Formats: sequence, structure tokens, C-alpha cells
Amino acid sequence: MPVMNKPENVKEQYANDKNLAARIALHTKHSTNKQGFVPWLFEQYDFSENDHVLELGCGNGAQWEERISALPNGCKLILSDFSDGMVEAVKNKYSQHGNVSFEKIDIQAIPHPDESFHAVIANHMLYHIKNLPKALSEVKRVLKPGGRFYSTTNGNGGMRPFLHNALKHFHPETTAFTQEWIFSLQNGEPLLKQYFSDVKRYDYEDSLSVTKTQDLIDWLHSTVSIASFSEKDIIGLFDYFEEIRNRDGAINIPQESGLFISVK
Repeated sequence: MPVMNKPENVKEQYANDKNLAARIALHTKHSTNKQGFVPWLFEQYDFSENDHVLELGCGNGAQWEERISALPNGCKLILSDFSDGMVEAVKNKYSQHGNVSFEKIDIQAIPHPDESFHAVIANHMLYHIKNLPKALSEVKRVLKPGGRFYSTTNGNGGMRPFLHNALKHFHPETTAFTQEWIFSLQNGEPLLKQYFSDVKRYDYEDSLSVTKTQDLIDWLHSTVSIASFSEKDIIGLFDYFEEIRNRDGAINIPQESGLFISVK
């Protein structure tokens, strides 16, 4: 099984929000698209009054900061994750909101009746799932007719070839960042069309211009538990990237990310 979706690796990676926070920080500080991925994402969401919304794999709930109060009247939001640490993190952040509840949920076995939700969200998490067909069938099951499934992911290009080539400079035989995502911008549409009647892809145009090399190294450290490289493989990369930064003024890295909106 690929490292990215081995349950034990994913569990270690998301035991708390330290790794996730490091990755969010890199993009927050160094993205060239100044709108920001989350504000763009909320422009795509379509919630109505009294909607029931379920987020699966909510992580530390960062996307909801200062946005829960903007939900339409009567909206009820469930923030869920399969990590106890993440559920505790969002509970600590948002328990003061009466329209938000918190659950530990595995997307492969959602503990809610058929047609419970007007919208389901799964952001940057479907590529971690062991049984993706089961997960997608569960999302379809709990969505109401006409309900929307919002799922974000990355592409197989962008940052991945850049980082593979950097590691290859030190380790010519490395396979790091060459494994294709099981759910990506490239294959997401045909996968989703097996379960949903209408699927549309929306790309978020962005790149990274990293002006602090340590931020990129911290990002790499944060991915070790779900990557095909180790801590020792990163040795030497700081100087390698720092040379690029000094030469070019920044470490410029392409990005591929986007959103699928699927309608039941």
C-alpha cells in the first residue's frame, strides 16, 4: 500500500496539528496568490439557510476561523476527523458556537443516516483513504438529493517534481514525490463521476515564492511520516535551497491545487 494512505502513517501524521500547521504556514507566508486558498474556497461554497453541513477530515479547523458566524441562519455544521487530537483541537476552538458539533468519524463508515446533509466537505484528505470507493459511496449515501460534495486536492505536478529533483540531487535513486496521488486533480473527475451526476473542477492558480529557507525545510520535516524519504535524506537541502534563494531572491515553486464540486 502507498505510504500516503497507510492508516498507521496517517494516524501518526495527524495525531495533533503540528505537522498540518507547518504546511499551512508555508503557503500562508509564501503563496503568490494573495487572495489565499481558503477565501477562494469560501467563494465556491454554496450554503443556504438551515443547511446541515458535514466536514470530514477537518484537521485543526483553520478554514473556519472567523467564518462560522457568517454561515446562513439555521445552518448546522459538524466538524469531524478520525484523529482524536484534531477533534479535540476544533472543539477547543469552536465549542462556543451553538451551531457547531464535533465528532470522530472515519469517512469509510459515516455514522449518520442516508440523506442527512445538504453539503459534505473533504479537503485535501481523500488521497489518504485506504478504500476510496467505499469513502465516496458513503459520502453519496449521506448526501441529500441535489446535495453538494466539496473536495479539494493537489495535482501530480507543481511542487512534487520540484522537490523530487532537489532530493535526487543528493540521492539519485530516490522515488520521493513520484508516487501519483490516489485522488488528484488529474484523476478526480472520473473517480467522482462514478458516484455523482454532475462534477466540475475548479483550479486555484498559485505558486510559492519562498523567502525564508527554513520554512521549506520545516514543511519537508512535517511530511516525513507520510513520505518515501527520511529525516536523514533532508540533510544538505537547507544549503541547496539557500543557494537558490540567494541567487534568485526566492525559492520559486509551482503549485497545482483545486476543488471538485460534485452534485448528487
